[in-house]
Amino acid sequence: MKDVQGKTALITGGAMGMGLLWARRFAADGVNLVLWDIKAEEMARAAEELRGQVDVMTQVVDVSEREQIYKAAVKVQAETGGVDILVNNAGIVFAKPFLETPDEHISATIDVDLKALFWTMKAFLPRMLELNSGHIINISSASGFIGVPRMPAYVASKWGVIGLTESVRLEVRAMHKDGVGFTLFCPSFVDTGMFEGAKAPLLTPILTPDEAVRIAYEGFRDGKYMITAPWMVGLTPALKGLLPSRLFDTISDLFGATSSMDEWKDTRHKG
Repeated sequence: MKDVQGKTALITGGAMGMGLLWARRFAADGVNLVLWDIKAEEMARAAEELRGQVDVMTQVVDVSEREQIYKAAVKVQAETGGVDILVNNAGIVFAKPFLETPDEHISATIDVDLKALFWTMKAFLPRMLELNSGHIINISSASGFIGVPRMPAYVASKWGVIGLTESVRLEVRAMHKDGVGFTLFCPSFVDTGMFEGAKAPLLTPILTPDEAVRIAYEGFRDGKYMITAPWMVGLTPALKGLLPSRLFDTISDLFGATSSMDEWKDTRHKG
């Protein structure tokens, strides 16, 4: 099991939801924390909760802004001595047919869900390589393996997360830096509020946030690279590769994968 006690983990979107659950898992294992989020009040509450266990640094960072990431990263490195574990957890989703999706929604999704990972990894990977020690956890999705109508930007970003992580992992492997690890977490729907109204496909029940983070965290501690949940998600790439596209599409229709976002509700401004 990977030794984490005394390390420092940075979590994007760390003020609430799954990000806060990641933080609690790390804190319970003695990992000092850096929380990035755009919600200062929620981040302050999270820090107050966690500071009784470990050191906690908070920064208001909009991960869609590259220069904010780079500037905050310099301060983190200076004040903490460096980040040992990077958790790219922040994400957003919009659901509309492609031609009805506003350009700004497409740009925002790609900026937060994919491009931000380029900037955080460029900021924190060099020190990991220098020390030959560290770990990057990137959150993708079951939709990183399969097209889903009504959210092409989200799906494209999650496919991109897999491709980005795979490519960088192989570069690091070629450098013989075997102390630097990577984890890809690809869950189906998680009941965080982001997917209200979505219908889970057959055999892929909606996960609670606690279930999802537990599965991902335990997989990370066990040194797993690709973690999928529920179990059906892990079969998707194999089925897609083995079956003719028309048959795979028909099965996707029957399982409800292609209609899963038809009744999605935008809850960003709820309450």
